[in-house]
Amino acid sequence: MTEQQITAAWNEQPLPPDLPENEQAAYIALTMIYRHYRENVLTREQAQSFKEQLTDWAHCPPMERAAQLQYALANEWARGRNGADVWENLRILFIEYGMLMHQGFIDG
Repeated sequence: MTEQQITAAWNEQPLPPDLPENEQAAYIALTMIYRHYRENVLTREQAQSFKEQLTDWAHCPPMERAAQLQYALANEWARGRNGADVWENLRILFIEYGMLMHQGFIDG
């Protein structure tokens, strides 16, 4: 992820048009991690650790990716229950999680 894309995630901007499709789930999760950091749900150290994985998504081990996706899915689902329009984010996250299942990295 580029510095501009990382900054866009910090500012909770929609998916950047130049963001590769295979990094969209990581961007959504990073946006949520930043939101949780600002809300004091996560410490700086926790947010930094997650950021390192999410901004280098291609090299993030599959089990860590699965954990990041589960966290993002649960939190986006909760936001949706509270009225936020998260359906496109959920679709992207579910597809990415399904890919990990299909590739045999996690059980369904």
